[in-house]
Parts: sequence; structure tokens; C-alpha cells
Amino acid sequence: MARLIRHEVGDLLQSIYSTVAVLLERLPVGMELERRLLSDLKNRAETCRSELDAVVDLVSAAEPAVERTDLSAVFGQALAQVRRRFPNLPLAAQGAPAVQVVADGRALAPALFLLLTAFCQSARERMRVAFSPGERHVDCTLERDGYPVSPEQLTWLSAPFATTQHATFGLGLALTKRAVGGGEVDAHNRPDGGVAVRIRFPVWPGD
Repeated sequence: MARLIRHEVGDLLQSIYSTVAVLLERLPVGMELERRLLSDLKNRAETCRSELDAVVDLVSAAEPAVERTDLSAVFGQALAQVRRRFPNLPLAAQGAPAVQVVADGRALAPALFLLLTAFCQSARERMRVAFSPGERHVDCTLERDGYPVSPEQLTWLSAPFATTQHATFGLGLALTKRAVGGGEVDAHNRPDGGVAVRIRFPVWPGD
């Protein structure tokens, strides 16, 4: 049933996304309010489809397809999407190292997009992405300023359907944890405000 819903609703969301894109191209110069409204609708359709995919993946009984994954390519794709979505938010992003890691590459990209989108939506003034490569793993740290999250929200790491509050944050965390094969994901409130998430990617053996 979940896959059927993803197929039917996903097609509808794709139609909305494509139709709005065409309208944006045809919109006369000077209609900035209409352009902002249509752009917001287009972004919402894109995010909603990503959330739908995340829910289906989380309820699926299938094990993650752990494989050799290009960390730089996956992060580059997610960051490019987020930068287009939030062009005015200062996003200090260190480039991901050119290393192959153990992860479900297909699921990792949309998971990171959801997580980064949630961070950008709740950031007050800035956000940062940094990497710390090691011999056997690569740590990625996401940090944003702004308000902290509640203990309830952090339960999404272990129980992704424990609450319906702040679903994007929770789905991104839970799906990222599932996509990182043998790695770790943890989140905590920063002492000076905001939230930090650390993702540990195991390096592919031999790299």
C-alpha cells in the first residue's frame, strides 16, 4: 500500500512541480509576488515528494542496499538542491572529501536533502557543514544556529514515528541513520544555541 501511495501521489506532486515550472517561465517580468508564490509552491512539491519517499523507505521491510558510495558526489547533489532552495541563507559548506564510503547511495541523497532542508528552514542566520576524514571513517558535522530541539524530536533517531511534530527533521535523521551502513548518526543541542548532527561514514575497505 505504501508503494502504491508513493506512486500515485508522487505522480501528482511531479505534475504540480512541472506545471509550476512552466508557469514560472511564462510569467511576465515585474510580477515578483506571483513569482515568489509559485516558487514556494514548487519547492513545497519537491520537499513533499522527498518526504513521501522517506516514509515509504522507513516502513519498508527491505534492508538498505549497502554499496560503495561516492561521498563527494552525494553531498554535492544535496547541497546544490538546498542552495537553490535557500539562496539567501549563509551556508558555509566544506567540500566532502573524495572518498568511497559504505552506505545506501540511493537512499542517502534524499535523506541528506531532507535533513539539510530542515536545518535551513529553522536556521536563524547561518548554517555550517564540515568534514573530518579519518583512516577508517569520515565524520560529517551539520550545525545551525537558532532555537534548540526538544528531547521528543531527538527520539526520531531511534523511533521515527514516535511523534508527528517536526516530521522533516525526524525523517531526515531516521532515514540518514538507516542509509549509513554500519555508521553512526547522533544529534544534540549546541551549548550556544542551535543544533548539531554528526554523521559517521565508514570508509569502503581498501580506500
